[in-house]
Amino acid sequence: MSLTSELADPRGKLARWCARVFTGTAATARRVEEATNGVRPVRPALARPPREHWAEIGGAFGQRIADLVQPAPPYYALLGIVRAQWGSGPWAHAQAAQYPTHDELPPEYRARALGIRPAAATWLDLGDGLPDGAALPGAEALWGELLGRARRYQAQHAPPGVLGGPGAEAGLARTNWVLSACEDIYRSGRIDPRLARVVDGGGTIADLRALPSAAQVTELAELAKRLHDNGALWELRRLGGAPPEGYPLGIAGPTIVPGWADGDLLLGKLDPEQGMSVGTLLDVKTVLTVGDPDRAGRWLWQILLYAWLDVADLYRIREVGLLLGRHGKLVCWPVDELAAELLGGDGLVDHRRDEFRDMARGLLDSVGLSLADG
Repeated sequence: MSLTSELADPRGKLARWCARVFTGTAATARRVEEATNGVRPVRPALARPPREHWAEIGGAFGQRIADLVQPAPPYYALLGIVRAQWGSGPWAHAQAAQYPTHDELPPEYRARALGIRPAAATWLDLGDGLPDGAALPGAEALWGELLGRARRYQAQHAPPGVLGGPGAEAGLARTNWVLSACEDIYRSGRIDPRLARVVDGGGTIADLRALPSAAQVTELAELAKRLHDNGALWELRRLGGAPPEGYPLGIAGPTIVPGWADGDLLLGKLDPEQGMSVGTLLDVKTVLTVGDPDRAGRWLWQILLYAWLDVADLYRIREVGLLLGRHGKLVCWPVDELAAELLGGDGLVDHRRDEFRDMARGLLDSVGLSLADG
């Protein structure tokens, strides 16, 4: 279970609580729709794409945005590779340690780098907990070469804060599609048969990168272009403190509650000595239409509750928002302002926040997890 799955179940305790207390949801959700007025979204090439198309594009685009923000390990793709027995725990840690975010960690942390995650002004140690059994013969070499090539390609053609040209973005799209498929193994436990045939069958990097269709690659490149054309790239860079090209815009994949609540992006100016003083937490969405107030409302519940879950203020979340990828638009709120809008007034913000945290502690305790209270 996760915060996302709790909110997706309308009969669940948390979803029912949100529906009861967030009486301003419909009005607040209209702000999301208004942000896309007059904007024609990027559409799939096929009039009726297969059901899995949407998740595949969403996952690959999410990985692209993560790389745009910070040159960090693809944490959940690596965990998926381990879950599929294509890589051992020590191998996954060694891979994570080669990314720019982690390559200067002390040796004792590099040895378990996949469990070491950056926060606003510190590092979180999520522990090891990965199996060290042998992987499928040849799989670690295949994945290691793919990841190594991806790091070098990214550094050359699209470092943090920079979008590549059409050809570079198409190349990134192929790798990101594959990494997203690996992340899905971690999230769902299901291995895509297309991926399994390549890896278990002794395939090559070229075989892996050929898995996404040409139409999907084109669509992903167009989504990247839309960020530039409609101003979202400029907004992301502004929220990241407008650093020089090649410098991070924030933190990719912030771990708010390990095993239960993982954000998409935290943007903010990173000081080498002090870290990030103020952060904006964003969720990335790749839907065609945003006019359904129930769906948009759940997005807003989730992004607010993520901020409320950061009890120890590890991420210094002061604003939250949504990146609407197919429209190239951002919509953001100060945390307390969004809470007041959703609650229909500011008189109960502190009370409802504390009430939610008590409820979250109970939900987490039931699955053997805990809320970090600082």
